[in-house]
Amino acid sequence: MRGDFSMAPCARPPVVSVFHIWRRRIFAGFAAFTVVLALGGCNAMKLGYQQGDRLAYWWVDRYVDVTDDQEPPTREAIARFFSWHRRAQLPEIANVLTRVKSEVAGPVDASMVRHAREDTQRLGRQAFENAIPDLADLMLTLTPEQIQRMESKFNESNAKYRKEFLKSDPQARSNARFDKVMDYAKLVYGKFSDDQAQKIRAAMGPYMQGADARYAERVKRQQEWLGIAREVSTTHPPKSQVEDMLRKYADHWQRPAAERAQIRQANEAGVDLTVTIANLTTPEQKAHAVDRFQKWIDDTRSLMREAGPSQASK
Repeated sequence: MRGDFSMAPCARPPVVSVFHIWRRRIFAGFAAFTVVLALGGCNAMKLGYQQGDRLAYWWVDRYVDVTDDQEPPTREAIARFFSWHRRAQLPEIANVLTRVKSEVAGPVDASMVRHAREDTQRLGRQAFENAIPDLADLMLTLTPEQIQRMESKFNESNAKYRKEFLKSDPQARSNARFDKVMDYAKLVYGKFSDDQAQKIRAAMGPYMQGADARYAERVKRQQEWLGIAREVSTTHPPKSQVEDMLRKYADHWQRPAAERAQIRQANEAGVDLTVTIANLTTPEQKAHAVDRFQKWIDDTRSLMREAGPSQASK
């Protein structure tokens, strides 16, 4: 890592996806690139996107400690991705936001939430496909020490996740997840009354039952990613073979196997909870959601008109 590179993250994660409220799934190991699909950060969507190339590089460097030789192609790959994303995906994101804006104005049903989830999965897969050649190039240069660092960072992240969301005390575990759910709900709808909050908490039971299964899937995705990295580092296969490995990885997690019924149940519980929250809201809260989505739409269209994300200092 260059000594003059600096990154000052916000108190909350620098880029937070609006679509989390609609149960978005993210490919593990791809956060450095799917960061650009996020639609809000530090309460400033445009700032987060405009600095997205720096944030993405910071994420990659944090996980693998980019070498001097790796830095130029990594920065170039991220710049290419942002250029493509601005042209190819921001218009689609604006369309999705426009549709969801009309939906949050009235009663919400499960099909609407599933539709939004399918949109984000589709956009995420398109983004992954676009980045595969550059991801393959990077993976072919990773050293065993960098892969070990990546594993250590995964372990740190998992320890933090367990501490926050998998507490041994059931009530403490429920409280932590409730707080996170309410953060996302307030992001869209604004403030909730105590009565509404109590009803949301009461509706969380089925969603909470999937907590351990979600964590197990998280760890399994990470281990599979590390397995690919180690195989590439050891065997040095042709780039085309690495690309095939990455596509199979994405296929495996986007099209779950039949035995992963617990995850499907957890996802459906998330859909049901989202529907419950949406339909508990008052006309004033729905108006807040419409206004919020309109601002995101305006920001997205403004970003589409800009020349491109800032280039990090070299």
